[in-house]
Amino acid sequence: MAPRIDVGGEAIALWEVADLERHVDRDALLAGDDPPEPPYWAHRWTGAAVLAEAVPRGAHSAVELGCGLGLPGLAAARRGARVTFVDRVAAPLAFVRASAAANRLADVQCVVADITTPAVAGPFDLVLAAEVLYDRTAFEAVAHTIARLLAPGGRALVADARRIDTRGFYSALDAAGLAWRAVERAVREEGLPLTVRLAGARAGRPPPGSSQLGRVRPKGIARSLPSVTSRGLR
Repeated sequence: MAPRIDVGGEAIALWEVADLERHVDRDALLAGDDPPEPPYWAHRWTGAAVLAEAVPRGAHSAVELGCGLGLPGLAAARRGARVTFVDRVAAPLAFVRASAAANRLADVQCVVADITTPAVAGPFDLVLAAEVLYDRTAFEAVAHTIARLLAPGGRALVADARRIDTRGFYSALDAAGLAWRAVERAVREEGLPLTVRLAGARAGRPPPGSSQLGRVRPKGIARSLPSVTSRGLR
């Protein structure tokens, strides 16, 4: 039986890699100029848990970009959405399928694709992405992917633990014509404090200054982000 993860009081079955450390070749990572990439997808990221709690009900279709184990997408499926999971390697999607079956979720699709050029048609009512902002050179492409996949009136939710400087991504959202606003949540990761930013975006450019980082609300996080108007997120 798959372990159950508490997501805002809702138990979601999630299959994970057992004894993950055993599957990481540390010697290979430390040797040479071109080491293999660790299996980042196999880690249950803190930002994914924050995003899963914030997934709203009512979306008919959703896509999770760079899904890894797929906790936010599974939460969306549990809340009624038809979900497409996208990851650039096939291994995590096998776990997603197993978790979907454990949750008795039949209406899911898995696609192997890079999130900067995903081979999915869209549009989607809900676009989800948790902790995918690890490559500054991809910020613009990720923002444009989100804009392309959003249905009219749709919403994107991006969880960002800011493990690198991600300010350029929010500028890329502006450039892609997306109005966005962020809230922050103070959580703990392996016993240490961590602040996860949850940005919500919709199509429609906000007025000057309305989506700058200075407008982030620092106190807590809503269950689902407020609605977006033509004047931006409020």
